[in-house]
Amino acid sequence: MRCTTGKWHGDQYYFGLHYDLHANKGDAELGTRCGEKELVPMLRRMAPDWVQTDCKGHAGYLSWFAKTPGSAIPPKLKKDALQQWRDATRKLGLPLHCHYSGIWDQAAGAKHRDWCVVGPTGKAVGAPFGGNANKPTFEKMCPRSPYLDKLMIPQLLELIDRYDVDGFWIDGDLWAAEPCYCQRCRKAFTAKTGLKSPPTNEKDAHWPRWWTFTLESFEEYVTRYCDAVHRHKPGVLVCSNWLQTFTNPGAPKVPTDWISGDNTYVYGLDGSRCEARFLSTRGKHWDIMLWNFYCSHGMGQAASPWTAKPAQMLMQEAAVLLAFGGSVQIYENGGGVRDGRLIPWRQNRLGTVSRFVKQRRALCQNTETLPQIAVLHSEHHIRATTRGKNLMWNVDTTPVRGAVFALLENHFGVDILDEWALLPRLAEFPVVVAPERDAMSAPMVAALREYVRNGGHLIVSGAESFDRFSGAFLGVTAGKIEKKATYHIPATDGSVPLYSEAWRLVKPTTAKSLGRLGRQPFRDSELTLHPAATLNRVGRGAVAYIPAAVFRDFGHNRYPLTRAFVGEVVLQLAGRFEIEVTAPVCVDVALRRKGDKSIVHLINRSSGIPNQPNNGAVDEIPRVGPITMTLRSPRRPAAVTVALEKCGCVWKYAAGKLTVTLDQFAIHAAVVIRKAKP
Repeated sequence: MRCTTGKWHGDQYYFGLHYDLHANKGDAELGTRCGEKELVPMLRRMAPDWVQTDCKGHAGYLSWFAKTPGSAIPPKLKKDALQQWRDATRKLGLPLHCHYSGIWDQAAGAKHRDWCVVGPTGKAVGAPFGGNANKPTFEKMCPRSPYLDKLMIPQLLELIDRYDVDGFWIDGDLWAAEPCYCQRCRKAFTAKTGLKSPPTNEKDAHWPRWWTFTLESFEEYVTRYCDAVHRHKPGVLVCSNWLQTFTNPGAPKVPTDWISGDNTYVYGLDGSRCEARFLSTRGKHWDIMLWNFYCSHGMGQAASPWTAKPAQMLMQEAAVLLAFGGSVQIYENGGGVRDGRLIPWRQNRLGTVSRFVKQRRALCQNTETLPQIAVLHSEHHIRATTRGKNLMWNVDTTPVRGAVFALLENHFGVDILDEWALLPRLAEFPVVVAPERDAMSAPMVAALREYVRNGGHLIVSGAESFDRFSGAFLGVTAGKIEKKATYHIPATDGSVPLYSEAWRLVKPTTAKSLGRLGRQPFRDSELTLHPAATLNRVGRGAVAYIPAAVFRDFGHNRYPLTRAFVGEVVLQLAGRFEIEVTAPVCVDVALRRKGDKSIVHLINRSSGIPNQPNNGAVDEIPRVGPITMTLRSPRRPAAVTVALEKCGCVWKYAAGKLTVTLDQFAIHAAVVIRKAKP
């Protein structure tokens, strides 16, 4: 298995602009108002370090006059928008990438039905999103069809030769892909698995093998276009949107040059929190694209038109990514403006965001994690349990997200690692959390057992996880399984209901009970004999077991007392940490290091004006504090400073402990502790 490190233009290319219009058959205005004289001043207002522009959208139509046979060009197109963007970016010395829709191509599907993904009966499948499920259309390309060699690769190579483009951001790819039942795919599946035919029912025992085959077919398709571009002109970069991101765990073996995905257009902060903690473990340059516009009630609603986000909202989403060493690009689209104009007041706002981002490069770039808690995002579990068609939307990440959010809201430092990334680094983390990962691989189970025996601290959750680790290791009886039940678990001064599809009602053998389950919300009566969690000493370490889907529940409900329960289990298991932070719940912590500096990033997630279903904006973010942090250190640090924002800071060092107190900060501040020289 080859794992690729990829390439990038250089560290100074840190903040990007993505602009696309998704040309359609009726477009006539495209490119009529984006000449060099119009684009250059607008780009200077925003000051991006690289640009991605319109090339081919999901409709399959181009915004340029291709010579590749079979290309779909709007009949009334008058201007070559791509050439104008190339001229403007060349004048400013900026790399230019093309936005190009891959798997999703409506125009190609209309011409070549034999290239399209088909369902079990040979009929078309539905559009990736936004289409009418009752009227499926031929518009998703089969990765094994002639589409790649006959249209996509020739167009990519033409773009390189004619426009000297510097890279491709391939959209409509992973998230548009799903199983294809054409004869090409059926034959390949049988050759690979020995099964006579692929399953058609998602409940079929062989469905995970079929889904994994679909993923591997997609990976082969991406590898082929990456290799074609790299052979044609080394140095031209390629990215497949969302490949190798949080919803696609596993070894990053496909030879893309960098990793990227466009974040949710509204309520995207949680997505950034997970992507940053996962992508920073991939070993490649990465960014997340933030939408500059949002609406409150879903795409395409006439009563909820798109509008620009407040600058603070973009800064907040960006801060999470920057803290983990990532880059940021902004997706801009003027809504009904189809002629290519950029909107001056919006470019001014993006200039403010640009300054915020670039101010952070020196401190944030090229850092490493200060390991505290690793959340296991097992690729083996994902591939063994997936029950759905889509390669992205049907990946169930809820328990992992729930674990991450519960831990962050207790102010722990959290990283997300799949098995590929965690196995060689297990010993670095004081605590590992396996959130309902009952289908993780046997080598991962064995490694976690050894990790605990050697002094590690492990949290295992889920009724089914008992069978992976055994009662002897967890220190409990097998107990009985109760389906679709709610019990109350104790936390701080109260108790909280926790629903789980399966509860394992265990009894401790060698483990210590951490609270008792209640049938009602009382702390001292109507309690069962079964523990809410257990703690078992194994070798030099310990394992805590929560016998229900606690992290799925928190991902779904986000009850404060559930978060408190998780925090109490962590402290019972691991005791005190080397770095501890006390802050309001809305403050996320990111622990990083760079050279001789330890960096404690603080990100303010509060929303100011309430962030509600009918108000997607994050606006007027209030300053938050105070924050206190303690760091165990055998030596007094050489210096303690606050970077990125101005805020009051007092620190003292005594008896091997550094205590730092900050008053308030706005969006993103960092405490930088420089080690004293030996």
